[in-house]
Amino acid sequence: MGPLALLVTAILATLVLYFWARKAQLEKQLLEEREENERILSAAEDLRSRLRSLERRQDRSKNSLDGIGTLDRLCEQYYIYEGTENLQPRILKEVRSIVEGLRKDPAAQKMLEQSLDDSSDKVMSKLREAFPKWKEEDFLLYLFSASGFSSTTISTLLEKDKPYVYNRLYRLKERIKSSGTPHRNLFLGCLEK
Repeated sequence: MGPLALLVTAILATLVLYFWARKAQLEKQLLEEREENERILSAAEDLRSRLRSLERRQDRSKNSLDGIGTLDRLCEQYYIYEGTENLQPRILKEVRSIVEGLRKDPAAQKMLEQSLDDSSDKVMSKLREAFPKWKEEDFLLYLFSASGFSSTTISTLLEKDKPYVYNRLYRLKERIKSSGTPHRNLFLGCLEK
């Protein structure tokens, strides 16, 4: 009976260790999801404030980014689900749709580009003309940076790490500085905002 008790004890100990390891793994996964959610919410807050700033700068009669509409959508979700377990998932879903729109929707990107053009002496049109061989990602990086988005937001939108964003932006600035374009100061000035 001794070996049987030892076997049962070993099996129970293995099960306990397995469940303990599984619980630790799930807690780690939950922590990572929370960190990602916080990063996305931070990016959303930055986007919301930047959209408000852009709206103030441009004429109301022109096509504008609907920062107030975005805030309304988020507040509606908050109002409906406040005090429930569905609040955070609903808000995150709404924020993700905004982030994905700026990530992948050419129309949303074009609206942001048009807004920057309208407020900054056609800077994007001049940039595209001056540097026709740039990759589209370089133009997006310039657009997001010149629009005033934080490095966290740009990192989120481009799905790149911050060091990558810093390095690419540095290289873009150096290319602009070393170019002979007459709009060099305009291009660099928009990045310094």
